[in-house]
Amino acid sequence: MDYFPILELPEEIQALVVEHLASNSFTGLYGLRASCKSMKALAERSRVNHFYDVLSVPRRLNMPPGLFKTCYAERNPSTLYMKGVQFFFTFNLRKKDLLS
Repeated sequence: MDYFPILELPEEIQALVVEHLASNSFTGLYGLRASCKSMKALAERSRVNHFYDVLSVPRRLNMPPGLFKTCYAERNPSTLYMKGVQFFFTFNLRKKDLLS
């Protein structure tokens, strides 16, 4: 099987591949980060954090709090959901409170 060298693609396409990987597999993204320096640099770009599916992170892995904060700052949908649920239960809200 022939392998396609991803580093030969334009940087924009490389970024799209990394963003897609971030949305599909948290562990796959970290495996990509560990593969080489250029992939680590692509995986650490700020836009990638928006695409993490934080809810799919295995519970045995402790997600660093800094990563959660970064994802939340970039309006990551799963972190916004988690903060919304936390807000809902922290203030003991009810459905009628949300509608008014």
